[in-house]
Amino acid sequence: MYILGLTTMGDAAACLIKDGELIAAAEEERFSRIKHHVGFPYKSVEYVLSEADIQFKEVDHIGLYWKPWVVGQRILVTLNTLPQSWAAFNSRRKRGLEQVGGHYKQMFFMQQHLKETFGDSKFKFHYLSHHLCHAASCFFVSPFDHAAIFTVDGTGEDCTTLCARGEGSRIHTLDRIKLPHSLGQFYSAMTNFLGFDMFQGDEWKMMGLAGWGKPEFYDYFIDNILIPIGKNKFHFNTNLLDHHLAKDYIFNLEFMKVVGPNRKPDEEITQAHRNLAATAQRVLEDIVIKLLNWLYEETQETNLCMAGGVAFNSLMNGRIMTETPFKNFYFQPAAGDSGCALGACYQIWNSKLNKPRNFVMNHAYWGPGFSDAECQRVLDQKGLKYEHFSEETLVRKVAQVLAEGYIVAWFQGRMEWGPRALGNRSFIANPTDPEMREKLNHQVKLREWFRPLAPSMLEEASCEIFGTDRYDPFMITVFPVVEDMRAKIPAVVHIDGTARPQTVRKEINPRYWKLIKEFECLTGIPCLLNTSFNIQEPIVCTPEDAVNTFLKSQVRYLVLGGCLIDRDQTSSENKLIKNFF
Repeated sequence: MYILGLTTMGDAAACLIKDGELIAAAEEERFSRIKHHVGFPYKSVEYVLSEADIQFKEVDHIGLYWKPWVVGQRILVTLNTLPQSWAAFNSRRKRGLEQVGGHYKQMFFMQQHLKETFGDSKFKFHYLSHHLCHAASCFFVSPFDHAAIFTVDGTGEDCTTLCARGEGSRIHTLDRIKLPHSLGQFYSAMTNFLGFDMFQGDEWKMMGLAGWGKPEFYDYFIDNILIPIGKNKFHFNTNLLDHHLAKDYIFNLEFMKVVGPNRKPDEEITQAHRNLAATAQRVLEDIVIKLLNWLYEETQETNLCMAGGVAFNSLMNGRIMTETPFKNFYFQPAAGDSGCALGACYQIWNSKLNKPRNFVMNHAYWGPGFSDAECQRVLDQKGLKYEHFSEETLVRKVAQVLAEGYIVAWFQGRMEWGPRALGNRSFIANPTDPEMREKLNHQVKLREWFRPLAPSMLEEASCEIFGTDRYDPFMITVFPVVEDMRAKIPAVVHIDGTARPQTVRKEINPRYWKLIKEFECLTGIPCLLNTSFNIQEPIVCTPEDAVNTFLKSQVRYLVLGGCLIDRDQTSSENKLIKNFF
């Protein structure tokens, strides 16, 4: 039995499972090359069907991650803003009309659209709750038979936060928090207040900036903006900080009298901006920890599964792992809306069809993969010189150039599912070079100086780097690095002495593990610097994408499968920069 899951608004994606086993999953942005692609995921659907080698008519069930008729709470929230602010009311009204005439209308006719696009079929179509899809995406593919479940994002149909308990093939809802009280919308509003762009996913930037500041305005925020209520509620005061107005960079004067004016996108980042980022981060963390402590009291579960866009907040996740009573954790690697395509599949398979669970998602490599022959064909078409090596020779040569201080564009196997590059679509480098962060951020990635970079480390080295066993294959948590290691790997240690690791297990990604192991043999350091293989674009998907981005980057070395490309041997004019990169 084949089940197809879809997300069709921001972060459009498709996922396919067969008899409860995940076959393929991918975000549309990787094919369209448009970040956070909005719209139907045509190419993603084509890809997952091709990966399974089936035709559309063989799909038995299709799930959509949204119930478009659930609009009552949104209408009520919009009407309630009218007495306080015409601007806020009008912003919500315009957004609502755009959605009804656009995304929502398409969703109502989704079954017909699918048949017109991919051919007639007898599939059964399911409209599914957004937050239950988030919950299914983390619990049903986790290693736990039972767990507490916490999903948190900007909003679904009307719910922004879900507390639940999972048991077997069932998810039992314990509590919901509805609009306008949203942790995700609070964080996005502050992202725009600091001059970034929530529509481009710039919440990452505010999280990165937070480590450079102090929570100077904490008391004001907790008393006036994001206010805790009892053990399991909070109030987001949209009169002082409105998410919809923030989209247009419009902010409340009373709020700015306390925290200062909002930063314009081209303005210098000051210490005040850093402190505001730190304040927003700390308030978010404290509210979430409060809610999770309540969830533990209600469930007495030691296992916790999390999803939703806010679950990408790795700083928060590190505190959750050390400051809540939970002992075991599963953070979904595609925690945002794209991951709801996965959740839609398992919500149908486990909950709707009442099938027993038979799959654990212990890695994120569910996208397209390419053979060495396909990679060589692209290199030949581009006129790039390359050498093809056995795996043993390849990892030895690449480890050597990494030890010498070069950056390598590394393209292997199947593409990662979710926004993290996990060693298959990565720029990799030597973490011992204190200038490497600046080189990658400024000269290669073309992004802000404060953006952190992460280590990919051997699973066996966890105690050496963090002082205790830490297993995070999805690079979604932050932990303190032991004092002795901080000076040894400065390029991947944050300003506060923490790092966001990917632990690499040999049996899951053997070639990447061997590369890190070879690098350790040369340098004594059991990790590499790893950042996503992209430059102001979605992460590369195909060999063509990889070559195009490599040529833009001026990085010297590219590895496509077993092929090693040295830019100096390809174009003599690039020899001028070889010593820098």
